[in-house]
Amino acid sequence: MLNDVVIDWFCLINSKGIGPKTFWAMMRSYKSAKESLKHTPTPYPKKEAEKVLKSLSCEIILANDGDFPKSLRRSSSCPPILFFKGDKSILSKRKIAIIGARNASINGKTIAKNLAANLSKEFAIVSGLARGIDTSAHLGSLEDINDKASIAVLPFGFSNIYPKENKYLFEKIAENGLVLTENPLGSLVEQGMFHSRNRIITLLSEAVIVVEAAAKSGTMATAKLALDFGCEVLVVPGSPIDPRNFGSNLLIKNGAILIQNYFDVLDSLGVQEIKIEPKEADTKEKSDILDKSEEILSLLSEAPVTLDELASHTNIDMRSLLCIISDLEISGKIVKCSTNEIVLTRSH
Repeated sequence: MLNDVVIDWFCLINSKGIGPKTFWAMMRSYKSAKESLKHTPTPYPKKEAEKVLKSLSCEIILANDGDFPKSLRRSSSCPPILFFKGDKSILSKRKIAIIGARNASINGKTIAKNLAANLSKEFAIVSGLARGIDTSAHLGSLEDINDKASIAVLPFGFSNIYPKENKYLFEKIAENGLVLTENPLGSLVEQGMFHSRNRIITLLSEAVIVVEAAAKSGTMATAKLALDFGCEVLVVPGSPIDPRNFGSNLLIKNGAILIQNYFDVLDSLGVQEIKIEPKEADTKEKSDILDKSEEILSLLSEAPVTLDELASHTNIDMRSLLCIISDLEISGKIVKCSTNEIVLTRSH
């Protein structure tokens, strides 16, 4: 809702030389944005602010609103205003971020998507709408649109979706999840806004999952931000000869938690296994899928087989296959020899 308070806050945070830290320092000194603007050398024009805010086809949350995420307020650089499209009630859910390489491998994308699909029953999945791992995480969290579990944090405004090929994904999340930004006027040339986006991703989340990160990458910078904010960092290990995993493996070496599946994520956060009650209409279908456990076992040997190979031979979708694989692993009938390969146990 557009009112004088919103306009004053918008003018102050968009005034020359004013960032979040300065914004809050002035608010402490002068008690309101209206008074703070009187002490701002180059205030953003109010008429321009009204024009811009009326042109934005989105909703607004101020940091002093009751439904503003409390976790963001713990930072001295808390964004004063969030602009969003979608269902803001998702902000009240527990949140986990999944981030990683833009040039992700097929295995990395599969892992990110499956983690998001499984975790979205309990958590909202936060990511940055980038190519690669971010995209896969969002897709996984959208598999059941009834969950309303996808949160995309943008570096720029809603009229400047980056990358452009994710415009459809942006629209799908806006309809079935939540998209937000603190920079509705931003553009691609303002690279500092990626840091702003990553800051929000980490502050929103109680844990950050890293899937493939080069030694020098935005993912590593985000992981370090998470550690600075006291956020749990969970890492999927990768091949030591793949540069996309150099940063990931370094994080583990330096004390980050190694995870291989979503059960590891639940354990690390002290969460009991998520129990998903099947819908009545789905019971027979799920029962039929679980009956394929013996078929899966018959295809396995002591030679590693990838999950993709199993999926192609059994015609079971990856999410259902992962559930069966998890049950077989817990029962001791199979062993994972990597994040994407399994073997039959010798005792079976």
